[in-house]
Amino acid sequence: MARHGQMETEVSALNGLDFAWKALADPIRRSLLETLTLRQHFCYVDGQLVEGICVQDLSAILQLPQSTVSRHLTILRQAGLVHHQQKGVWHYYGCQTRRLQALQQWLADLCQPESGAADLLPDVTEKTT
Repeated sequence: MARHGQMETEVSALNGLDFAWKALADPIRRSLLETLTLRQHFCYVDGQLVEGICVQDLSAILQLPQSTVSRHLTILRQAGLVHHQQKGVWHYYGCQTRRLQALQQWLADLCQPESGAADLLPDVTEKTT
């Protein structure tokens, strides 16, 4: 059984993921994230390595206006799902894999209840008279 302090930490971490789940609820943001994951690349701008895809390229790939792409990327960035790098007037975005792994781990934990936790639940197959 988890101690009170550990439970508070787990609840706090879960609350930190709430905004990420909300950000993933939008199909445009999911498309952006998928594109960033599949097409993430590196390029050099003024001799410096830049990781990610610029907003203009994302706009062309997804056939969406740049303003729409920028607005949705801002939300993904606030949710911690993408990272951002600016070089001059160009904005580059890439996938933030640690946050995605945290979401994935939460789902995995949900599917694999702690050993012994099931013993605390009533057996719904029992019939009482």
